[in-house]
Amino acid sequence: MADVFIFGAGGLGRMVRDILCQAGQHRPRAFLDNNPNKHGTVIDGLPVVGDLRALNELRPKGVSGAVVAIGCNEERCEIAESIAAHGIQLVSAIHPLVSVSPTARLDSHLIIGPRVSICVHARIGRHCVLSAGTIIEHDNVIGRGVFLHPAVRLAGTVVVDDFATIGIGACVIPGRRIGRGARVEPGAVVIQNVEPDTQVTGVPAAERRANESRFIPEAEYAPLAELV
Repeated sequence: MADVFIFGAGGLGRMVRDILCQAGQHRPRAFLDNNPNKHGTVIDGLPVVGDLRALNELRPKGVSGAVVAIGCNEERCEIAESIAAHGIQLVSAIHPLVSVSPTARLDSHLIIGPRVSICVHARIGRHCVLSAGTIIEHDNVIGRGVFLHPAVRLAGTVVVDDFATIGIGACVIPGRRIGRGARVEPGAVVIQNVEPDTQVTGVPAAERRANESRFIPEAEYAPLAELV
């Protein structure tokens, strides 16, 4: 069992630690993180030993692999490629409760949560995050650095280009394309192609105007004490 570190000590990193422990193929030894306030702390039993400069400390301890658990797609890919350039092997964190067709093709360095279904002839590019309960139907093509949030449902022959993000519970009907860097907001139903670097929301999904959102900013929620 190979020892690995996880870059990113937030919620996604903790999820990756849990997946690695349940899968039993790699042993997580430490977190790295760019936030200096986390350095020297212990999260879910793993020490946060520093940022990328700590790589030289991990190598003598036999840590030979890494998973990058960063939510920002471009940043995740950039950090992953930088780690690979230092001779560290990028590994995938794939939950044991994943269904993958024998005809599907999965690239390297993936984070795949529980109950994900990857159907016949689907293709998944490297550095992707496929969250719990996601359905990737037949002949889907998922590009590099894509983030699919929980319970995303992609019908057959959907294409999701590099760095796109699809929010929790969103759906895409057959044969549609989500452009490079596009964002589909949570709960949207996509019935038309989504242009690159645009945001869509609603049922059916339509392009979102600047500073418009159907969701209340976190700061506007009433404190819990006021609700009970």
